[in-house]
Amino acid sequence: MSVKWPLIYQHAGPVGWYRVKTVTGDRFMMMVNMDDILVSMPYFSYAHFSDQEPELVEKHPEFTLEEGKLQCSDPAIQWHVRMLKPVSGHFHTVKVVSWLPLETTAEKQLLRFSSNLRRKINKSVSREIKLEVGGSELIGKFYGVFSHNMHRLGAPAMSKSFYARVVTAFGRDASVLIALYHGKAIGGAILLKKGEFAETCWFSTLEDYNPFYTSYFLWWECIRLSIERGCKVFSFGRSTKDSGPHLYKQQWGVKNTTLYWSFSYPLRNDQYTIGPLKIPMPNRKILSFLWKISPCFIIRWLGPMVAGKFY
Repeated sequence: MSVKWPLIYQHAGPVGWYRVKTVTGDRFMMMVNMDDILVSMPYFSYAHFSDQEPELVEKHPEFTLEEGKLQCSDPAIQWHVRMLKPVSGHFHTVKVVSWLPLETTAEKQLLRFSSNLRRKINKSVSREIKLEVGGSELIGKFYGVFSHNMHRLGAPAMSKSFYARVVTAFGRDASVLIALYHGKAIGGAILLKKGEFAETCWFSTLEDYNPFYTSYFLWWECIRLSIERGCKVFSFGRSTKDSGPHLYKQQWGVKNTTLYWSFSYPLRNDQYTIGPLKIPMPNRKILSFLWKISPCFIIRWLGPMVAGKFY
């Protein structure tokens, strides 16, 4: 089934297909108009291209991809494209994505792991952690864990309704996985499937249950479910290069690929725009600290607005 992208982006901006002329023929790129900047794709790690012409293609602007550079027919229009290679002189490479080649069975996959990793997975299973798999009906449990963890880490989270829309938009190709301990949700993940590729875009576990190896349990269940559904590649999603989450993923035998986020304009990280206001931004470490100590009612209100700009 096709993804209902407008449902995901209904609060972000208009969604449209734009023609990209290449030396091998026309391709079509989905973009979202966010505050007069065309973005492909907000909240996800990769641009969405199609070789087939959609029923409705925007007449203006058009793009040209030639000699590795993306050009817009209207120089006044700003754009931001996420790809596995740079298409502009303005780009950053802060993020990497970690992919795991999958075996045909869970048993074969386990044998590819180190004995230490298998030990941690087996130990998590012995802790009486139970798994619940479903759809949007589990978003409440997922969001309870995810939003709590994001607040603890000093980072904003999108609204609960956003994650529900993602799961609904992907339909049967979306799964919500919940790790339960005596009925309490202690971990949650959203797994999305596209053909033979699966990716866990959002994942979180409660720190108090780290001794239970909850993250190992939940990552393994995401991998196992991907194998059961015929996928050949599993993605752990993106992370900041050399960060704790990035280093954690290496023990699973992943292959890392740099994400190039290209822009038509020079990057500026010193201000945040809300409508007509341009607010000077302090150091990110200061922002993170302030977010950690902010009351819950403030972060629930402000979080989705801030997260929508950064992710």
